[in-house]
Amino acid sequence: MIEHTFQMLPSVGAKKEKALWESDILSWDDFLSADSIDCVKPALKERSDPIVMQAAELLKDDDSFALADLIPKSEHWRMFDHFKDDAAYLDIETDGLSRDALVTVVTVHRKDRTYTLTEGFDLDPESLSKALEGSKILVTYNGSCFDVPVLRNSFPEVNLDIPQYDLRFASRKVGYKGGLKPLEIELGIHRSEDILDVDGAMAVHLWHQWKRNGDEDALNILQEYNRADTVNLEYIAGVIYGKLVTDHAGYRW
Repeated sequence: MIEHTFQMLPSVGAKKEKALWESDILSWDDFLSADSIDCVKPALKERSDPIVMQAAELLKDDDSFALADLIPKSEHWRMFDHFKDDAAYLDIETDGLSRDALVTVVTVHRKDRTYTLTEGFDLDPESLSKALEGSKILVTYNGSCFDVPVLRNSFPEVNLDIPQYDLRFASRKVGYKGGLKPLEIELGIHRSEDILDVDGAMAVHLWHQWKRNGDEDALNILQEYNRADTVNLEYIAGVIYGKLVTDHAGYRW
């Protein structure tokens, strides 16, 4: 899908991009090989060619960071399919809702390993950096508004400037409403009985049970809940991406 976007070009938004597709300019190669395009003024075509060439080169080099700088943040989802093998799925738990809340548990799910890091045990800048190492796209649910800002505040040493595919906003584009749990239910994702009724408020309570009473069962449930939140993002990301692509049906991708 990434090679079909033109929203990195001057004055090109969703409407203009659609006009390009309707003119049979469906990919970067189509754009560059066309001597002229009906819906693009010659001067704009001349200015745009180097940008398209730059984007194509960055994609060839698998440079998601520089590519993300060209493309509007709302369109970063388009990079998911190309970079999914190097995706990091992330979710955090905290002891409150403010940006300066204590981060209690972080899970980073990768293609080959899932890291669940816990405050007071193994959650520190080094372990978090290692879990994110080599990731080229970050997949979250509301991470752009909460998880990433909170982590930046708590771990300023960790590089979190990773292109992000935020499923909260991506799912809304295809008609889903509500939070992560209703979305999981709608997509047929089932959780184990131990964490079936756990939500964000209960996650805070579980942490306090652990800290105040040394309740290991509470800590284990909290870790399992956070891990499920994160691992489930992988399946959801694929489904939502597929629906977003289907929304552009009618074009010969």
